Amino acid sequence: MKVLHFLIAAFVLLASTIILISGCEYDVAEPQWDVREFAMPQVNPVINSITPSEGIPGANTISIIGENLDAVPDSNILLDIPGTVVISPEIIEKTSTSITIRRPNLVTDSCYVKIWADSGIVVKYGPFKIDQVIEPYGSFLENQQLGGIDIDNEENIYVAVGLTPYPVVKVTPGGQRSTIRDTTSRTPTNLVAGQDGYLYLLSSNRVIERINIVTGELSSWHRLTDNRQLRVGALDQYGNFYAGGSRTDLYIISPDSTSRVSGMYQTSSSDGDTIISLKLYGGSLYVAAAGGSGRGIWKHTIDAAGNLGLKEVVLDLSTVPGFASIPISSFAVSSDNKIYIGANSQNSLYVYDHTNNSMDYFYKNIVPPYAKYLVWGQGNFLYMISGNLTPAQTWDCYRINMGTTGTQ
Repeated sequence: MKVLHFLIAAFVLLASTIILISGCEYDVAEPQWDVREFAMPQVNPVINSITPSEGIPGANTISIIGENLDAVPDSNILLDIPGTVVISPEIIEKTSTSITIRRPNLVTDSCYVKIWADSGIVVKYGPFKIDQVIEPYGSFLENQQLGGIDIDNEENIYVAVGLTPYPVVKVTPGGQRSTIRDTTSRTPTNLVAGQDGYLYLLSSNRVIERINIVTGELSSWHRLTDNRQLRVGALDQYGNFYAGGSRTDLYIISPDSTSRVSGMYQTSSSDGDTIISLKLYGGSLYVAAAGGSGRGIWKHTIDAAGNLGLKEVVLDLSTVPGFASIPISSFAVSSDNKIYIGANSQNSLYVYDHTNNSMDYFYKNIVPPYAKYLVWGQGNFLYMISGNLTPAQTWDCYRINMGTTGTQ
């Protein structure tokens, strides 16, 4: 009987448990698994081309053309010469379709552009060729101060050495160097090659000397009657010589060695004009000056008698944003009327485009600092003397391929 009672009790307990369990509902939601296929980020940069297709002479900037380029951090833009060097270029502008960089200080046939965005996928384009654009010229290995340069119609350059005994050197188009004269009397500040077979030598005083290119004979050519100091000059095709210096006005010296002043540049001790550089282009005289008249470049029409037309502003530095304080030392004009400015500073070469009043560095970090003199040859080469005493910078003469010709 006891066994029967136990079995009945166990059956009742089991039935109650089953009923209780069946009455409860599992109310926890199913986990929401992401069942979509994995995909890389949608913004991936693409390079379609590079403009220009090669780093030819005259190309001051290089543009990378493509898509989604604004998604690329500046630090993820590299120029790579495999096994040699990897550099980060200076970026001028970046949009979704282009990245503009400055021409790098590289010479190579095998440069690759590498970029990547947040995806980490590296986009590579190349090889890209970058031509050499500058070289030392004339074997001026002595690191001596140089005091002037000019060029004749046969592409011979003449350089005045600025240390005693102040020799004058000739360098042929083939790079052969010879001495025209072993010694001159003063520290030169400018040298002018005339079509009459003479080199005219200015030395920041009132006397202009000249050297016979064939014989090397040195003679006094003109002496001012006042005590003004002439530092720079230019000689036109008619034999008229134009000269100036610090607060001197502009002098016109006729072929018979008589002189007169233009009356167009200020001479007062407080705000007088310093005439920095003189050039003749296209039948006009260009004058770089700083002082009471402002800072910039002016030009005058000239006639066979050396009479000057009115001052015409070519460049007013005060109107060029970011470049008003450039210490102009020399300048040259290209055949497309752009003005290349040499500056006595770390950044030594600039280009000015008068069509939109814009200025930019030219061959930045490629051209040595402290340009002192510029002169354009018959072709694409611009010759430059650079160097400095304090801070010290090696003195040398360079030949620069500008990718364009100068104005004659």
